[in-house]
Amino acid sequence: MVITIKCYRPIINRLLNIIEMKKILFFAFVAFLGIQSVDAQRNGGKRRTPEQMVEMLDKKLDLTEDQEKQITALYTDFFAEKLSREERKTKMEELESKIKSLLNDEQKTAYDQMKKERPQRSK
Repeated sequence: MVITIKCYRPIINRLLNIIEMKKILFFAFVAFLGIQSVDAQRNGGKRRTPEQMVEMLDKKLDLTEDQEKQITALYTDFFAEKLSREERKTKMEELESKIKSLLNDEQKTAYDQMKKERPQRSK
């Protein structure tokens, strides 16, 4: 009887090790999914490219080709910078004034109207 228990002990230990490894892998997988979910929420789930921003402006303001190229360059420069929240706010105001300087009078009034209709973020 003692001989048979000794024969099965390595097999039992091996099975227990496999079960432990599966638990570790399962929890690592769950943690990885959780990190991915948090990262997506932090980024808002999606980011707009400079081209998408200009396309939206073009639909509402009927931009010329030259205006589209200049505004795309402004947005590309803006998104390339790594800024703190306060710096981003001031740079965004500068960006909006630069964009406004490229627009004609009709487009400026439409742009101002767009800004007023934009939902304000709560702080």
